[in-house]
Amino acid sequence: MEFTEPGTIDDLVEDATAAGYHATTRLVHDWVSKGLLGKPQRRRTGPNGSEKALQSANQRFLFITLLRERVSTPRLSELASVPLSLWLYGGDEWVSTDQALRAFQTWVGDPRGTKAWARGVAARVMSDVGDPRLGTQSSRRELLDALAEALYTGYFDRDLIVAKARPLFEPADTLPPSANSEDPDQPPRTPEALAFHLEIIVAAGQAIRAGELEPWELEAIRKLENDAEGATPTPEQFASAATNLFRCIGLWVIMRRYKQSPNRPDGP
Repeated sequence: MEFTEPGTIDDLVEDATAAGYHATTRLVHDWVSKGLLGKPQRRRTGPNGSEKALQSANQRFLFITLLRERVSTPRLSELASVPLSLWLYGGDEWVSTDQALRAFQTWVGDPRGTKAWARGVAARVMSDVGDPRLGTQSSRRELLDALAEALYTGYFDRDLIVAKARPLFEPADTLPPSANSEDPDQPPRTPEALAFHLEIIVAAGQAIRAGELEPWELEAIRKLENDAEGATPTPEQFASAATNLFRCIGLWVIMRRYKQSPNRPDGP
């Protein structure tokens, strides 16, 4: 479906019906609060009372895209990657920075809610950075426990994580080729590298959940990421946009801890 004009919430619900999906005004409001959709533009009160706020044509398109993705990906945390990708590669005319910040909070979730949730997040992190052939089942479980505790408490003990990671990399001559690769997309090659990777993830999650990132910081990170990417993004880059931005946020936060953070664009 193509949209050229902004629309009210009622229009969005009608768009969904026309596209073969079921949606309600309550769903629209919920998705706005979660950052999946942007906040509608309020209109001045006319002689006949307040007129309903409007969503842009691009947001109408985003709404249909989210409904289509929801068929196979019902979790809000995963759906939140769609507006984040559009914000990174499409710019503010698609998704505002304010919406992106709210979408990131939805994408990250809050591992501090329950220990079971924190452990689930830790397991996903481990699957991203580890090779199941590294270490023993016991050593990987101990590292998983330590990471889950860090996510749950918000306290990252780097020395402890390094100690728990070390058995996964010893003896070095038994590591599979992927663990010794220079490719940055491969699992980290040392306990220290793995610990730093995990520290990036914890730092990014804490900053996003606490609302510590200012809009100008996220926009600066977007510029750095786009400058690094250069050409038109591939489907793979578009799909991994949220993950890449998340890691950039973690690096930004860690750098901010050890040296004076950059000045705002409009002055100190």
